Amino acid sequence: MKQPELGRKILELRKAKGLTQDELVEKCNISVRTLQRIEAGEVTPRSYTVRIIFEALDYNFFGSKGSLSIDLHKAKHLISSWSGQFYKYFLDLFNLKTNTMRKLMILSIPFVFIFTALLLSSAHTSAQKRVKIRESFEVASSNADHMRWFNSGKIDSVCMNYHNNATMMPDQYPSITGKEEIAAYWLQLYNRGLRFTDLVCDYKTVSDSIAVERGTWTMSVGQGLHVSGNYLAQWRYSNGSWKIENEMSRTAAINGEQ
Repeated sequence: MKQPELGRKILELRKAKGLTQDELVEKCNISVRTLQRIEAGEVTPRSYTVRIIFEALDYNFFGSKGSLSIDLHKAKHLISSWSGQFYKYFLDLFNLKTNTMRKLMILSIPFVFIFTALLLSSAHTSAQKRVKIRESFEVASSNADHMRWFNSGKIDSVCMNYHNNATMMPDQYPSITGKEEIAAYWLQLYNRGLRFTDLVCDYKTVSDSIAVERGTWTMSVGQGLHVSGNYLAQWRYSNGSWKIENEMSRTAAINGEQ
């Protein structure tokens, strides 16, 4: 109930009870000024204040005679009616004896939406995964590890960067295939006293599972001699990591002489 209807109702009930404003406020523990403003429709009191005023006037505002109770009853009846109609309509959708094609189309709509959402989610996830794979290819750190492991004689660690069936084609050597032969090649260079002084990538291209890098290398041979050259490596992403699949190397200069 809203103002000014609320004020008029309180004034009507108070007079019907034969109470003055002073007598009513004593029962409600509110000021006369507050009651006057409520009855005049100047203010809208809090629900707590309304309740204690109606209790003092022996009026069951929230009972069967109150408008709030009636409104709630109407709302409950309306919700119940809608629920029943929806339930009947929902069951009728599965009765394919009538309007078969229309009902099949209606029933298929949620599945189409679900399938489309799953497809889009899968495509988004797949795209994110491909981006992460490409971003995970780090040539600089691989080259730094390669130099450190080789120069300290950790040939097994060097070979961790190669596929089991990887192929190497260094110049002045026949083609080398497999980790065992690659390990033997690097060990031979190490035993001859060669050590890396530089290993730099100057170009790379990365796809979803293949990467190609090109760069230069320099190795000390001892007695102040240095050998430099170029390399080309093709990497493949598998089992969660990048591994060298094919590698070529060519010596370009000794002590800077062509």
